[in-house]
Amino acid sequence: MTDIHTLTRSIIDGAEVAHADSGGDGEPMLLIHGGGLADWLTPLAATPELSGHRVIRMVRAGYTGRPVPPGLTVADHARHAATLLRQLDAAPAHVVAHSSGSAIALQLAVDDPSSVRSVALCEPPLVDTLADPSDLADLHAAFGVVLGSAMAATARGDHAAAFDAFMSLVCGPGYRGVMDDVLGAALVDDAASNGGDFFTSETPAIGTWTFDPVVRRPVLLIQGGDSPPPLHRLIARMADRLPDATVVTVDHTNHLMPLTAPAALGRLVAGFCRSR
Repeated sequence: MTDIHTLTRSIIDGAEVAHADSGGDGEPMLLIHGGGLADWLTPLAATPELSGHRVIRMVRAGYTGRPVPPGLTVADHARHAATLLRQLDAAPAHVVAHSSGSAIALQLAVDDPSSVRSVALCEPPLVDTLADPSDLADLHAAFGVVLGSAMAATARGDHAAAFDAFMSLVCGPGYRGVMDDVLGAALVDDAASNGGDFFTSETPAIGTWTFDPVVRRPVLLIQGGDSPPPLHRLIARMADRLPDATVVTVDHTNHLMPLTAPAALGRLVAGFCRSR
């Protein structure tokens, strides 16, 4: 068995990605992290609830310390994931994603369905293509101000301020205490100070991505019970549009769920995979 924290780097289509692989002969499971933090799913990767799987934790382009190629799209990120799975002889895999990683997982299932067994999405991002139309005006108002501030901070090189503005909005003002407790302050400081690509590359790519509901694989949609109503409406809308979707709620959690409740998340994901 390989240490799930030991990263192996590779170049795919000119972009650097990395991965950690638990090894073993269980069904492969690919973890695709959300935005701003490569370690969103590190606690999930290590939880005993996933011990029956070969867990592959991917670190996406933009999070390895190497600059990303210009104009990187969601489809590009999805192709990186598919290529990695085939390089590791791990396709098809159960694909588990959080936040903006959910867009990549869905695109992967559309573009390369032979590489995917099932899809589990934890707290998909509140972007136009997924959100309930009734929430768009309020979301634009809230995110517009914060993203404008974050982009301005990024432009002047204050990546930590950009990170704080964004995470405070999507995770709540107490996000930093949770991240520090679970991951360690040094790791979070490093993520915050090196997050420029999230705002200059990933955020525009996610913002222009278009959701295609023609996903021919079962999808588990996971929401936090304490997440805001627009997220719950987004989940309900996705469930209506996808051909094979199941919705579950984890009580007393929000967008920080992968850090605050990795065991509960692992049980849900493992149970869903066993049923497919």
